[in-house]
Amino acid sequence: MKTSRLAFLGVISCLIGVMQAQTLEPNLKWGKPTEAELNMTTYAPDPEAEAVVLCSQTAIRYDLVAGSFKYYRSVKERIKVLQEKGKDRVNGMILYQYNGHRTGHCEELTKLKATAYNMVDGKLVKTKMSSDMINHEDVNKSMRLTKYTVPQVMVGTVIEVEFEITSDFFYHVDDWEAQSTIPVYYTSFEINVPEYFKFNVDERGSYRLERKIEDTNMNLSSGGEVLHCQGQLYKFVGRELPALRDRKMLFAPQSYGQRVSMELRSIQIPGRFYKNYSSSWEDVDKYLIDDESFGKRLGHNPLKTEMQEAGVSNIADTKERAMAIFKLLKDKVKWNERYDLFGESASKVLKERSGSNASINFVLINMLKDAGIEAYPAVMRSRDRGFLTVTRPSSKELNTFVVAIKTGDSFAFLDASIEDGWINVLPDRLLVDRARIISKEKTTEWVDLTGLAIAKTQSVVMAELQPDGTLQAEIQSRFSGSEAADQRHEFRMATDSATFVSELARDLNCEIEELTLTDHLGLGPDMSRKMRVTKQCDTAGDMIYVNPWILTVLKENPLTEEHRVLPVEFPHISSESLSTQIRLPEGYIVDELPKTLSMKSEDGALSCLIASTFDNYILSSRCQIQVSRIFFTPDEYLVVKNFLDEVCKRLEDVIVIKKAP
Repeated sequence: MKTSRLAFLGVISCLIGVMQAQTLEPNLKWGKPTEAELNMTTYAPDPEAEAVVLCSQTAIRYDLVAGSFKYYRSVKERIKVLQEKGKDRVNGMILYQYNGHRTGHCEELTKLKATAYNMVDGKLVKTKMSSDMINHEDVNKSMRLTKYTVPQVMVGTVIEVEFEITSDFFYHVDDWEAQSTIPVYYTSFEINVPEYFKFNVDERGSYRLERKIEDTNMNLSSGGEVLHCQGQLYKFVGRELPALRDRKMLFAPQSYGQRVSMELRSIQIPGRFYKNYSSSWEDVDKYLIDDESFGKRLGHNPLKTEMQEAGVSNIADTKERAMAIFKLLKDKVKWNERYDLFGESASKVLKERSGSNASINFVLINMLKDAGIEAYPAVMRSRDRGFLTVTRPSSKELNTFVVAIKTGDSFAFLDASIEDGWINVLPDRLLVDRARIISKEKTTEWVDLTGLAIAKTQSVVMAELQPDGTLQAEIQSRFSGSEAADQRHEFRMATDSATFVSELARDLNCEIEELTLTDHLGLGPDMSRKMRVTKQCDTAGDMIYVNPWILTVLKENPLTEEHRVLPVEFPHISSESLSTQIRLPEGYIVDELPKTLSMKSEDGALSCLIASTFDNYILSSRCQIQVSRIFFTPDEYLVVKNFLDEVCKRLEDVIVIKKAP
């Protein structure tokens, strides 16, 4: 009876927690978490949530300081920790343009504080963040990252964080992102814009925000005087917005969240001042070319002597000459695993023998030019940072670049971060649909890199089946492009050769008796693998059950959601071909062959052929899968999901081999 009573009380407690989450009202008072916020144990709209943003408020106000406009961005946020994993969600990072505190060209972070609220023995305990829990890191010459750690965080803690950023960049308002990696119960954004400012306001995302615009009276300080003017107050409110969790086959879910963008067109103070702020990508080009850490890095080649001694200039083929130079440079410096847009000096990079991809790429461009090869930076926003907004020209939209090499009438591409690839075989995150080639001498142009680094796999399996179900096979595979790079990466990351072989055997569910790899070390466009394996098939009496796909082309469908509001991204274009021939034991036949599968999406971006034939003791099977586009919209989600579902289902087909009557 006592146990039943406890169980009943437990159920009531859970129901109260759910009811509290369902009836929770946004608390707009800071420094005073409510009893409901402190006691809540789950978040009804998302029961699996590790934490939830209970309330977030962002407000921007303008003022005049020393004759120049500034804006002040104030942020306040309250988060509830619901699960153990949610404890990491409350530690934050704030990125802003520090610029070494250059007057008129910087942002300043102030008023940063965080407080943890916990109920201990029925009493509210408040713990404030100390200054030693705040760390600053200069990401590059202009950007600073401030990291903070909230103290005494446990399951059930309510955290409040607030800070303010004072910005000289009144003409560039960062996007307001309404969604987060955890669900958001209530969030608001308001900006009070002086009548002199003319903005384009754009809202993007899959969820509707409450939007309100009203006229206001504003007082701006100007040289000891007060400037009275009219203004417009924009206010956006979001409620019960879902988390932007990581999704399979998607590089940057945060870039598809609900957001508000504000682009300044012009400022006009009648009789005093007018300026048009509508910039262009040509303005961005000029800014980069004139910048000390970008355009000024182009010109000096510190490895001219080494190039002459290596004789790389004597190589006739442009791509081969470029790769010889690339290898020479990679022997001198190593990539430090950082992507950047601006670079350090060549002398510093060579002295430290390491650098960001940008720092090394600048040296590479100068080396290529000395060897008679046209080479330029191709700036971009990497895929893990979201899509580049072409309609908003700004260097802040960019975060790195690759090297564009002129080869005849087209370009080939290289990047210092390549460890296992080749020319035109870039890391997946750099395969963007918009990169901009920056040139002092020629017209700048946009290029699409998504068609590079095509991953090709061609495998041939020659096997013999024994009456006891033992399958002995020789397998030859050739990998090209991104697939060759991926295979090299797996070998390079393995603890040792024995571990590599054992992990491959486990992956294939077979015994590897012999393995030979060719061109698997260093850089190159292709590599090969030859194996001799043994695999045990299931048997029952005179029946043998054979899956002809000893090399599993696709193990499982990573897309499991029935519906999705986010797009699907493949890492790269791919082409896979697998041909299998299995000789059956004498006196055995195929009971029934699976039907041929031949399908293609409406635009041909996805295609698959799976077929088997049997003749004179030879079971022949072939599989061809092609993906010729890497980006698919949310409307195409079911097309991709159903395609992969069907492929996976057919690759599980088992062919019954039986003794002839």
